[in-house]
Amino acid sequence: MSDSKGSSSCCGNLSAAYAHLLLRLWVGMRLFMAGVDKLRDGSGEATTFSMDNLAKKSARIADLMSSNSFLPKAMCEQFAHYIVWPLLGVGVWVVLGIFTELGLLAAGLVFLALGFGLAALPDDAEVVGNIGVSIGLVALALMTAHAKQLSLDGLLRGKKKSAPAAE
Repeated sequence: MSDSKGSSSCCGNLSAAYAHLLLRLWVGMRLFMAGVDKLRDGSGEATTFSMDNLAKKSARIADLMSSNSFLPKAMCEQFAHYIVWPLLGVGVWVVLGIFTELGLLAAGLVFLALGFGLAALPDDAEVVGNIGVSIGLVALALMTAHAKQLSLDGLLRGKKKSAPAAE
């Protein structure tokens, strides 16, 4: 019994830090890969990634959104075309763990934007399934952000504390 207490007090309890790391990596990877998917066309060896693919995909998405909702087509086109950049940028931001809480808040807002876009599509079951779960995971990652030792800002903050003060 004292062994388990001694081991946790000796080295600190890293379970919250590991949980936060896994959540943060999942959220960031999910956002980044959703952005990459917007640039992809084809499958297998015929897969290509390009801005042309983005234009084709975003046009299809915008058509679906505008024809199945009250949203104007021009607004749907802008949303469908430019959502790729927050997906990629925020995904990398969250994975690195720079300004962790702010990055996770941005991730939650990007997921909310995706949820709004998906809700404008004819079959919005994915909103509750994927997007709802993703927002829940972002919230959980935010709740564990106090244990961000394994993020870039957590590592940098730790080094500043251990450095001797110059007087």
